[in-house]
Amino acid sequence: MNGIMEKVARATMQMDFNVDKKGDWDWGAGVALYGLRKVYETTGNQEIYNFIKTFIDANLAKSQKISYNINTTAPLLSVLLLYRETGEPHYLAFAEKFASWIMKEAPRLSNGALEHTVINDKFAGEMWVDTVFMAGVFLTELGQMLNNSAYIEEGLLQARLHIEFLQKEGDGLLYHGYSLAGNHHLSGCLWARGNSWVTISIPEIFATLIGYEKEKRWFFDRIHLQVEALAAVQKENGMWPTILSDASSYEETSATAGFVYGISKNVRLGYLDKKYLLCAEKGYEAVLRHITEEGTVLDVSAGTGIQNSIQEYNTIPRQSIMPWGQGITLLMLCQEAHETT
Repeated sequence: MNGIMEKVARATMQMDFNVDKKGDWDWGAGVALYGLRKVYETTGNQEIYNFIKTFIDANLAKSQKISYNINTTAPLLSVLLLYRETGEPHYLAFAEKFASWIMKEAPRLSNGALEHTVINDKFAGEMWVDTVFMAGVFLTELGQMLNNSAYIEEGLLQARLHIEFLQKEGDGLLYHGYSLAGNHHLSGCLWARGNSWVTISIPEIFATLIGYEKEKRWFFDRIHLQVEALAAVQKENGMWPTILSDASSYEETSATAGFVYGISKNVRLGYLDKKYLLCAEKGYEAVLRHITEEGTVLDVSAGTGIQNSIQEYNTIPRQSIMPWGQGITLLMLCQEAHETT
């Protein structure tokens, strides 16, 4: 591993993933593990693979305690890694059990979109942009692994529904959430990390997906609109503010890393004009300035539910280390490693 990637990976493996105190198996762990998974796939580092396997195995040993909700799908991306590497059927069985819950039992809105659910709570009638990553990426990867079109099509449907209802007409940015019952965008916030879930997820879904050309064109038209709008609100120093419509809101590192990753990967896959690489390059250098010598990614906002007002997003604390900040930054660093090899 190169120096900075190794430092961030080691800091990630040494941290407590349970920062929200809802249990080890949650979205934060899932995003951190996904970043580590990308490092393993990029470098072949066995220590990282062993860390992922130890974490997953320890949690599956007490799988009856795992909560089934949208956010807790995120660690399943690493379960799929272990099934691919080992062929051990219990990994696939657990992934399919969770997928069956999503397909048949997870709460839905009347339009078919998955209702956003978290540990010990659900948000009746609400769509959250986070779901594009939490469920969409998992379902489409599992579907490709098993050649199961039902999983792929459900993952694409969820990504499409969320983007359709959350993307702002006219400038391409996405709202944090939407209430179908109230027909409004809840807080009305164009929240940066929420936007980054989409920038990350669409190239993740289509990087290996064969066919689905009509769907691909639709999604990348939407990504183009989003990235065009992101370029317009990027700050001169390369960072993006946590409220994308408010340049005075604090700069947020996980969103910036996510935008860098997604933009760079979209360009590499040929889905986005190369002119946007300038945004990615500026953002990459900015994120590096927010990484300590020990590998901690700084200025990452804590877990952020939909707030009562746009300005309340400014009050979300930025603690010293967050698993999603570590994980998304690792995605960015791995993408840079691909670009330079």
